[in-house]
Amino acid sequence: MYARQSRYGIDNWHSTMHSHYFTEVLLATDGAGELQLTDRTIPLRKGAGVIINPYVLHTEYSSHQQPLEYMVFGVDRIRLADLGRGPVEVAQYRDDHGELQPLLKSMVHEYAERRTDSAIVLNLMVTAVMTMITRDRWQMLPANSAQIPREAQLLKDYLDNHFKEHMTLDDLSVTLHIDKFHLIRIFKESFGDTPMNYVGTRRLAEAMNLLRTTDYSIGQIAQITGFDSQSYFSQIFKGKIGVAPATYRQLAHRSAHALQET
Repeated sequence: MYARQSRYGIDNWHSTMHSHYFTEVLLATDGAGELQLTDRTIPLRKGAGVIINPYVLHTEYSSHQQPLEYMVFGVDRIRLADLGRGPVEVAQYRDDHGELQPLLKSMVHEYAERRTDSAIVLNLMVTAVMTMITRDRWQMLPANSAQIPREAQLLKDYLDNHFKEHMTLDDLSVTLHIDKFHLIRIFKESFGDTPMNYVGTRRLAEAMNLLRTTDYSIGQIAQITGFDSQSYFSQIFKGKIGVAPATYRQLAHRSAHALQET
């Protein structure tokens, strides 16, 4: 899909929770930062890598003192699974001996140059890198995004754009002109979750982002992200994340402060 090298910059770095329909592979090459998921963070230091499966909400944060640098590529039609436990959201790996970094640099260069037969070269490079990362630990499963029904993708796009709004399955059915039971089935088959559970996940992810990056009150964040009340928001947040919103904000600020000091 792409291969590039990135470095933190205050003017061009946007830490917003997002997901991709393909698998993303990232390797930190310098500096310090962390990968934010909906329920945890993963430290990113030189030699640390992560593989993010399709449709997993995430974003990256960087230390101001040690700007994060990384190489990243996107690859379609595969997803990672644990050999013993099945599909995972994110897999961590290490490149302590520097074996992968030259290969990723070659991928970035090849993608930028777009010379004759670059697609063939890049596919071979991806196969080599993914095999080196996953052997003896994970397995690569087929995940052809082209097989996702148009109606399921249409519904996901709508939910991503309107998750802060009040909605019910009946509302979605009327808006998209699709039977609600059909909506539930195709969404579950395509993305492994029900539409309303996905809305809840998106709301929590946005709430976590606002708790971390703004001074909005808990009540304001509850209202912005579409929860019916502050008390309901706090109840759901603690049940899913494990701590109250105020506690999460304190922990996130401590983590950010420590990251900036590294």
